[in-house]
Amino acid sequence: MSANGFKVHIPLQRVEECYTCKKKAEKLSFCSSCWDRVYCSPECQNRDWKEGGHKKECVKIQRVDLEIIYPFLASLCYLCRSLSVTNPHPGLTHRIINSPNPGITLPEPIPGSSDMEDQAMIVRLGTPVSPQTLATPTWWPTALNEKVRNKMRRRITFDGFDFHLHWVVCFALLDAFYTEQKLRLKYKSHPIADFGLAHGKFRVTCQDRLAYVLPDGTVQRGQDPDDHWWIYFTTMKGEELILDFGVYTWNMAMFIGTEPYVAEPLFMAPAVFFNRMLNRNVPDITSQLYTEKERFSVLKDKDMASAILDYPQLIKAMPMCFKWAENKLKRTLNAEEKSFLPHWIQFMFMRVGDAMNGEQWKTWPELPPRGIDIDPNETLRTQ
Repeated sequence: MSANGFKVHIPLQRVEECYTCKKKAEKLSFCSSCWDRVYCSPECQNRDWKEGGHKKECVKIQRVDLEIIYPFLASLCYLCRSLSVTNPHPGLTHRIINSPNPGITLPEPIPGSSDMEDQAMIVRLGTPVSPQTLATPTWWPTALNEKVRNKMRRRITFDGFDFHLHWVVCFALLDAFYTEQKLRLKYKSHPIADFGLAHGKFRVTCQDRLAYVLPDGTVQRGQDPDDHWWIYFTTMKGEELILDFGVYTWNMAMFIGTEPYVAEPLFMAPAVFFNRMLNRNVPDITSQLYTEKERFSVLKDKDMASAILDYPQLIKAMPMCFKWAENKLKRTLNAEEKSFLPHWIQFMFMRVGDAMNGEQWKTWPELPPRGIDIDPNETLRTQ
């Protein structure tokens, strides 16, 4: 697939038969250099190398595991939120005048809703406050303690833009791993065959939803769990993985430590990676939490491929990018979105590209520093 001078590489989709003899077998071995061909025996591999032309076509690539790279992507998503969003969330610019403390205050019907079961934790906002008072008693006087206050600040900070963040991550991965660079994504021992955006519902209880009552009485709902976006990955063996940077606001407060990945003093970034271990320890967890309605491959999308340009020229691709986003969202992007998205895309392309080209990923830990930001009334169950 060509893309303005770049060739987007579509990896092998299924591992079913030997490339040389076409024999179907349970155990097939990848070419250890390119991972684009599989063989049932050394004899078939040697035959393809000498007679089938693979010697001329084979390109040695390096493979980067999702387990290693996803905390870096989470850190960049956090940094994106501080870039060029012209209208900060009102919950971060006004005093909280009620007590939406977890485990104490009960959810309420959302004001203005005709459905009494349409409930959330209501955050009532008062007078404006300066950014310097954020997460202090001046911003939220009735918080149980500093930990609760800081967690509320993070939940509001990470409210919204789940489509935008996951999309720019996929776009940057397409550029860094599937154009001219000799890098590919894998998970454990299997190459990634496809990735993109999934859209649907995320199961959230009413006490974990947020809704804001502004000083003038206007109600602003928090992120809608019935309109959620996340990233899916599929390996060549058919294993499905989910990467989600958008559920912290609903109190699914899993995070990674950012210090190994970025120099900026973030401390933590929200990220949930539904990998093999998590799926094994909590069977059916993804089917319990996610109801997928539709998915859109970014790796195989011709329009996304056509939008990849050299970094200095990337701004020229914005009209095509906006059209792609509007097609998936089924609405027109507003002025704010058209303002910050070019900055997010350029930032993500630059940081991911630099990290991969500079082989920073080789210095990152195999298992990231992780944690769960629990509420005072919560306990963790271990198996």
